[in-house]
Amino acid sequence: MGVPASAFLLRAKVLMRLRLPRFEFIHTRLAGRPRILTSLVAALAVGLFLTAGWGAWFSYDLTAGLPDRTALRGIGDMAQATTILDGSDKPVFTIFKEQRIEVPLDRISPNFIKAVLSVEDQRFYEHSGVDAIRVAAAALKNIQEGRRAEGGSTITQQLARQSFLSRDKTYRRKLKEVILAAHIETVYPKERILELYLNKVYFGDGLYGVEAASRGYFGKTAAELSVAEAALLAGLIQSPSSYAPTVNLERAIARRNVVLSAMTSSGAIDADTAAKAKEAAVKLE
Repeated sequence: MGVPASAFLLRAKVLMRLRLPRFEFIHTRLAGRPRILTSLVAALAVGLFLTAGWGAWFSYDLTAGLPDRTALRGIGDMAQATTILDGSDKPVFTIFKEQRIEVPLDRISPNFIKAVLSVEDQRFYEHSGVDAIRVAAAALKNIQEGRRAEGGSTITQQLARQSFLSRDKTYRRKLKEVILAAHIETVYPKERILELYLNKVYFGDGLYGVEAASRGYFGKTAAELSVAEAALLAGLIQSPSSYAPTVNLERAIARRNVVLSAMTSSGAIDADTAAKAKEAAVKLE
């Protein structure tokens, strides 16, 4: 048999009586004081309005001044060196704003591509501009170290920063970097993003892009880089002023070996190849 309606009503009244004391204090305080109630409602409304306004302003501030889709398509316009030839077509001297020689991805050694991906962005082909896993790991390590010991920027984020943003270490700049990286991923395929990055990144000694760096440090093209040479150049990206072999060879070698270990752990090379590369002498041009 069903429960009579009168029983439901009785139960509801009992529950209301049980719950009433919870609100009795508020009811007592506000009873006969409509101005207080009105003021509370008004304050809440103002608070919500200010919060919404701040959110709208912050969103505008982040996106204002960011390049549009047309500007993003010009990200590949890079200053390059101009070589002056004599009557016999031999180089006489070079005029440059940045020492850079742009090359397509298929003219860059696979050793170098593997080295960069291993140490800078192992999930490059899996994310859409931002690697949430790496960001979380970097944040955890920074908390453990009590300082900014590791960054979480992807190759796409680095390309966005190098092309359009300052290097200020602020949350505002970082958020802009994330927004730009997401836009870049919608404009270019992965291979083109990687190609742009490898031709734009700085390697120290005034050398921009892997081709100029390879010729400047080793006297050979980027297509000819060995595993050891590729690892050394890839290691410069984090801090060219600290790891350039012309500045501190021992530090450059130590950083090279870190990259070789990363290549091993990522599966880019085997342990024997890494061991031989770690023993290789550095021969600078």
